[in-house]
Amino acid sequence: MTKDRARFAIGIDLGTTNSALAFAPLVGEGTPEVLLVPQWEGLASLTEKPTLPSFMYLPEEAVAAHLRGEVVGDGQWIVGLFARMKASEAPGRVVHSAKSWLCHHAADRSAPFLPWGSTVLAREQKISPVRASALILNYLRGIWNSRFAQAGFAFDDQDITVTVPASFDAAAQRLTITAAEEAGFPGDVRLLEEPQAAFYCWLESHDPARELWQRADNGDAGLRHVLVIDIGGGTSDFSIFEVRLNEQTQDPDIRRVAVSEHTLLGGDNIDLAVAHFLEPRLAGAGDRLSGPQWDQLVAACRHLKERALAATGPPDERFVVALAGRGSGMVGGSQAAAVTRAEIESLLLDGFFPFCDAAARPYRTHAALREWGLPYPSDSAITRHLAEFLNDRPRIDAVLFNGGSVRPPLLRQRLREQIGGWQDGFVPQVLENEEPDLAVARGAARFGALLHHRSARIAAGAAAAIFLEVEGIQTTDRQAVRPPLVCVLPQGATPSQLFEIADLGLKLRTDQLVRFQAYSSTRKSVSRTGDIVSWSESEFHPLPPLQTIVRTAELSGSEAGGMLPVRLTAQMNALGLLQLSCVSADPAFQQSWPLEFNMREHVHGVAGAPGAGRAREENAPIEPNASADALETARRQIGIVFTQPANNSKKNKITAATILKGMERILASARSEWNGPLLRALWPALEERRDDRRRSADHEEAWLIVAGFLLRPGFGVVRDDLRIDALWRVHDDGPCFPGRRIKSQEYILWRRVAGGLTRERQTRLMAGEIDRIRSGKAPDELVRLAGSLELIHHDTKAELVRCFCDSAVTLARAKRHCAPYLAALGLLLNRTPLYAGPETVVSPDLVEHAYQAFQSFDWTTPELLDLQILFLRAARVVDDRSLDLPMPLRGMIASKLEKSGVPALQTAKIKGFVPIGRSDRASLYDESLPPGLILIE
Repeated sequence: MTKDRARFAIGIDLGTTNSALAFAPLVGEGTPEVLLVPQWEGLASLTEKPTLPSFMYLPEEAVAAHLRGEVVGDGQWIVGLFARMKASEAPGRVVHSAKSWLCHHAADRSAPFLPWGSTVLAREQKISPVRASALILNYLRGIWNSRFAQAGFAFDDQDITVTVPASFDAAAQRLTITAAEEAGFPGDVRLLEEPQAAFYCWLESHDPARELWQRADNGDAGLRHVLVIDIGGGTSDFSIFEVRLNEQTQDPDIRRVAVSEHTLLGGDNIDLAVAHFLEPRLAGAGDRLSGPQWDQLVAACRHLKERALAATGPPDERFVVALAGRGSGMVGGSQAAAVTRAEIESLLLDGFFPFCDAAARPYRTHAALREWGLPYPSDSAITRHLAEFLNDRPRIDAVLFNGGSVRPPLLRQRLREQIGGWQDGFVPQVLENEEPDLAVARGAARFGALLHHRSARIAAGAAAAIFLEVEGIQTTDRQAVRPPLVCVLPQGATPSQLFEIADLGLKLRTDQLVRFQAYSSTRKSVSRTGDIVSWSESEFHPLPPLQTIVRTAELSGSEAGGMLPVRLTAQMNALGLLQLSCVSADPAFQQSWPLEFNMREHVHGVAGAPGAGRAREENAPIEPNASADALETARRQIGIVFTQPANNSKKNKITAATILKGMERILASARSEWNGPLLRALWPALEERRDDRRRSADHEEAWLIVAGFLLRPGFGVVRDDLRIDALWRVHDDGPCFPGRRIKSQEYILWRRVAGGLTRERQTRLMAGEIDRIRSGKAPDELVRLAGSLELIHHDTKAELVRCFCDSAVTLARAKRHCAPYLAALGLLLNRTPLYAGPETVVSPDLVEHAYQAFQSFDWTTPELLDLQILFLRAARVVDDRSLDLPMPLRGMIASKLEKSGVPALQTAKIKGFVPIGRSDRASLYDESLPPGLILIE
């Protein structure tokens, strides 16, 4: 469908490093033209460039005042060249690589955490990856309208295509559309794969029937295969196109037959490699630069790389990187370091483009270049990733290179020779790409024009097959097995083509929490709709799961609240987005349920939290681990207990201990064995008795204790946010029986469920108690509560750390009990928060302050044993320069711990990076949900 008012087809390349806009006329003849983009080049100059650097800078007040007026307002981000330049001067105020974050499922890409690792901006000043992408798109939209809107060609009236990597999954595609919507784009914007767009650009000015058949040594006379290698700032994207001569038309038939998995490798990784190479020359052997200096170095290496690769030169040509000093903190006194052209080329060719065998596969270890929290692959050798992609693919006859990272001739030549080596000496021809930075935008504009005129286009369809997890027959020995997968959308499916699965005997779990886990695969091109396959890690890429309840309240009969026979429908809409639905196969109950998949996984807190990640993969039960009858009896017992009048008799006095012991008898299991769903299933009965707290102080105390027990740690079970909302009314109501006794239990309650409290609620709790802490008269339970509030402001945390250090030192010198202060400090200084994100971690300076405070004490004395746990948490390496302690300080802490008897296995996490495992994570209540679909054998 095309717009009646559209006069231009607009193509937008939303790039990791650079973005561009091209447009082609829809009336008359004309080739795509690139829009020159006005942008700030410095404080006093504007310029026009064909590309817009995908950098955003939030200016300091002095800079904003200088630019304020019609162009830059208060709190407004500056996009483009000036922002790119400021990345090396003020890295904490510059956002970049936002596109790379859009495909990072462990992150909440709608949460404001960019610039990543910045300690310069407050949280309310930061922006999300979606917002950052929207700012770039909105800037281009504004430039277009400033040029053409008055002439009657408003942006929203045109035919608009935005490009994405071919390897972007359905979630990343949807987020790109979301960013476009947030930028004010019309609702009919479409997506196009970047390698396709680059090929469209080549086809615009070349004759494939002539150029691809000019070699006499090719095999099949009527068939050629073209490989597009697109390596930009953030991704390496490979696609294969089949070009076949057509006897009826002059133009050949072209079909996209394969795309690569998403590989987060590109120019950003090369910048990091150069920075790692130069760091010892700046910081000194064995030392590291600080977080801000490292950001400055990476930005400087970006410029250095571009200068070095822009032209050829002698091997001994030197390039200098200089870091601006930051007061007395300049590491090692070094300010500059040099690197030769030969060293840069060696880093590139040996590290990223090494020769390898055709059977080579990428290494998959934990030793990856990991910065900014992005999931870079462990192996940075692009050639090994390419070898894996080309395995079992047809012979490559021609290669089209695209993207700024393969602009240097030596890299294109290396890749061409490598492919030739894999093909028994058959070296593919290179298709000329005059403008690798602009080809994608031009090609997208041409695609829009071809679509408008209903001209022949590349046959592509879905880049990957989509599979849905279903529950199958389990093994008889009850060993955990991966559920089988059913193909719901085959690779190559065309837009709006409807696929239906009606003959597998599928049943849908209804009226209970279930999970729908989808996977994509570029290696299952032969799979057809309805095929049942087994999962394998190498072939399937998980999409963010959907957790939901399929409601059938109106349903009657044996299927009510249980299972319903269904068929599945799937299609890719005109925008290129996946649409799945479960449709009732029961003639008596006609209804369908669209499966709207989450664009992020369940992450409590923000992106990058240690506990973030995929739902547990074991096929564990979700049902409460107690019988339905026992559960109902326990619920009734809660109601009976709290409706009893106050009783002063010691024997009949209501206490939390007697309530829980009574339920242990009813449920026939110890409370330590109750799983998360069982605990939460008991909560509604307790919530109904909230007003019964008013009967006596005993009632209120027991109610608070049991509530904390049932809802701890405040997250981990679906719908916990609603339960915490209900619990928070207790805070708003205030205590029924004010006094130390009830206040202490309130502290314990909020500490137990702190992980479920929002930042605002944690801030309110602390605001009401901070004066009491400052007075030095805080009770132990308040101290412990303060330590558990991971989302409170950094300044408040810093004050608490210093206050608690002083109090603990005073008590330790008097050999008095100080465990609550040490426990709270261990949480406040923790490098790996239990439920929050990395932006909540306090400065390493505060850990140094604490170490100096406790360094002289004996950490083996009983009252100070908690110091060992404190510093194991506070000094752990997380491989983030803004969070990790300086190496000398970590060495001193590790030595002190080992002398105190701490095993080397534990101090290893202080000496170097050890990936955070499941055992390190906080939640004990993350029982995964069963698949929503059951395959009836």
